[in-house]
Amino acid sequence: MLLKVIAVDDELLVRNHLRSIIDWERCGFTLCAEAGDGLEALQLVREINPHLMIVDMNMPGMDGIELIRHLSERYPQIRIIALSSYDSYDYVRGSLHFGAMDYLLKHRLSADTLIHVLEKVKAKLQVEHKQQNDRQRERLKWEAAGPAVSQSYLKELLIGAGTPSEQNKYHEYFKDLPYGRDDQVHVLLLMKLVNFDVLHMRMNEQELTLFIRSVTDMSLQIIAEAGCVVYLERGSFGLLLSRENERSENGLLQWIEAKKARLGKSLELYFNSAALFVQTGMFRSLASVSAQYASLQLKLDELQGYTPKALRSGETPVSYVSISQEKELLAAAEACDTEEMSRIMRTIAKTCAADEAAFPRGSARASAELIQLAVKIAQKAGLDSEWIFQEMKASPIAPKNAMELERDLQLLFGKLLAELRLVQTSVRYSRYVAQAIQRIQQDYRHGVTLEETADQLNITPSYLSRLFKEETETTFTEYLTSYRIERSTQLIRTRACSIKEIYQMVGFNSYSYFIKVFKEHIGETPHVYASKYGK
Repeated sequence: MLLKVIAVDDELLVRNHLRSIIDWERCGFTLCAEAGDGLEALQLVREINPHLMIVDMNMPGMDGIELIRHLSERYPQIRIIALSSYDSYDYVRGSLHFGAMDYLLKHRLSADTLIHVLEKVKAKLQVEHKQQNDRQRERLKWEAAGPAVSQSYLKELLIGAGTPSEQNKYHEYFKDLPYGRDDQVHVLLLMKLVNFDVLHMRMNEQELTLFIRSVTDMSLQIIAEAGCVVYLERGSFGLLLSRENERSENGLLQWIEAKKARLGKSLELYFNSAALFVQTGMFRSLASVSAQYASLQLKLDELQGYTPKALRSGETPVSYVSISQEKELLAAAEACDTEEMSRIMRTIAKTCAADEAAFPRGSARASAELIQLAVKIAQKAGLDSEWIFQEMKASPIAPKNAMELERDLQLLFGKLLAELRLVQTSVRYSRYVAQAIQRIQQDYRHGVTLEETADQLNITPSYLSRLFKEETETTFTEYLTSYRIERSTQLIRTRACSIKEIYQMVGFNSYSYFIKVFKEHIGETPHVYASKYGK
């Protein structure tokens, strides 16, 4: 397809020169119209919808600067090349400020110069066309998937799950939606159903799932295309509301209050339920939404009259399962790291036991959060998660102390990690290699060797070495080293530890050797990596 060009200049000789200086079609363009002034050019734009305009700066009536400004505001998709007889700083600055791609002088204009600039324009338009097609494909994917995908990604953003690249991917997905874009203002609401604990006891799992879905669908209908609703946990829903061209915070807040009032009335009318609401102020980027969500959780706890012991005594606020612990647990599950998982469970159990009077409620909340997380991990790996609910029902006696809570959690997640290891290795590798990899995942912190592993499997080291190299395309030692480095990157992203602490956690004996190997595998030192992605 030829790209359409309009030449705008009050001098006929210049327009004739532009027409004849190059073979436009050979360059991929067609000079389809000419205008003698700015007003005539605007009329042609409405009729032709060009890809490119070549605009003279000094014209009677509407001059080139004014025309370019008007085009940038009304037709930002049109590329512009400024043309002038004067090497004027004001002309150059003005035209480039309003979006012109280049500034050409008439007395220096040659075929080569013009072709060079046209190639730049063509490359720019091709990139924009590809981006537009990509966005269209993404929009079609969103429409096909319905709200489920946006709800899933919003939840990932709220809890801060995933690697930095995954977080960027989630953020990018919202750029073509009617909400969640960086050119809008946003408010995040948490809506908590006050009678959810009673409903949870009265309903079975299927009934509760249907109830949550119904509340979510009703909320989506009320906010329409202005936002997204996602169920979070324990009767709490996150609502992201977005508005364009909202200059007045007061106007936005009035609109939010109207939505909240309608949500409250509908909950009472259709579900015989009431809700508590907490909300953020205005913010512009979803990059901050995880921090906004964490602050709302504290507000909601205060509103319900619940304050952790550490908060009451003026210490650093604690929650039973923090966002950072959830990230650490997801990373440990991905790596099938039993030792790291045990450490996290021990920490959570101790947090619950810090306030003895609140332990029954705290342990129940922590268990419910971790069961939901276990289900999420299982489903993400393609495992059946029904057994998790069965395990929960099979243990009706609530733990009495931190030791019993830790034991119950270790049993649940220990079984989950065992299933994850089986899925990760049994499908891809033979029995001996799968067991060797499982041993690496369990004992990578310690001095695991090929000889010890082979002895454990009752085969010779040379036989295991040959099998391992054939199936993984790497040696046992190289695989162990790569696994340790991968765990170190996860720990840098999820735990507030120094590099000197992390290198020992993942089984390296030498700090300098760890630095060297990390750089060989990742392409940068752990300190540089930590400055980009660390906590």
